[in-house]
Amino acid sequence: MLQTASEELPLNKRVRAILLTDENEVMFIKRIKPNNDAPYWVAPGGGVEEDDSNLLDALHRELEEELGATVDVIKHGFMLRHQKANKNLEEHFFICRLVNYDLSQRNGPEFDDPARGEYIPHAVALTTDAIDNINIKTTQLRDWLIDNLPQLRRI
Repeated sequence: MLQTASEELPLNKRVRAILLTDENEVMFIKRIKPNNDAPYWVAPGGGVEEDDSNLLDALHRELEEELGATVDVIKHGFMLRHQKANKNLEEHFFICRLVNYDLSQRNGPEFDDPARGEYIPHAVALTTDAIDNINIKTTQLRDWLIDNLPQLRRI
């Protein structure tokens, strides 16, 4: 699944986890922002930094920061290129199995600044109804999850 991005803006690479649990669920981060009535759900992950050797190193670092999580990476799911907030984004979504997480180990600037709002881990059943009933950013991720539910349930 590929969307176009603007040629004039620099490319920002990001990594995201389609994070499967042993309970046949997928873990999201529920975002609640101040002055925004509607929460939304994102796949855990974030930006690739200069210190990251590769995409997988960035993914493991981001999951440790956001969830205190240890994961097994199964495979690359898909890549999405799009524009958001005047940025060209290239987001790599990896299918992962959650091994463990400890929220007391979360760290990063998003947790130090209350003005950024809340980051709430939220597991959602791997069903069309459950996935359709939350506001997932982006719609491409929602559609990909629904299209690949049978495969994800077997992992």
